[in-house]
Amino acid sequence: MIDEKGRLFGKVNIVDLLIIIIVLAAAAFIGMKVLGPDSAAANTQDVRITMFCEESPTFVVDQLEAGCEAWDSANQVTLGKLIEWTTGDSMSAITDANGEVVEISREGYRSVRLVCEGTGVVSDRGVTIGGVLYGVGQSASVYFGNCKLFLDIAGIEVIE
Repeated sequence: MIDEKGRLFGKVNIVDLLIIIIVLAAAAFIGMKVLGPDSAAANTQDVRITMFCEESPTFVVDQLEAGCEAWDSANQVTLGKLIEWTTGDSMSAITDANGEVVEISREGYRSVRLVCEGTGVVSDRGVTIGGVLYGVGQSASVYFGNCKLFLDIAGIEVIE
């Protein structure tokens, strides 16, 4: 079976065979971790992320376009594509002459609720996209095409 040169069946060196077996076992182990049922790739789901911006200049809101990429500039992560948005009166808080905080609407500004769809790994803490965990209430600066909005994440839901 093993000849005088240490070759199995006169063809393969036993040390080489052991190295090949170890490499194949390591590749199988890594493959199961990366692509197995508990991996992030296997648990990726389509998600809908709703974001709210209390106040943005009207000229910025007017340039939003359906289908543009939603890109988190701080984390350099693409959240998905802008599906829809609705606008309303801007919401600013000021202190009046009596020292009370009141909400006002500023001329030339709008509030905007944006809905994006993308993919991520959903957990009980939020959704992880591009290695970054996002949760409801989190503030972010997000580009939608060439428009940059400072907003809060208002909702995360799995798309069925």
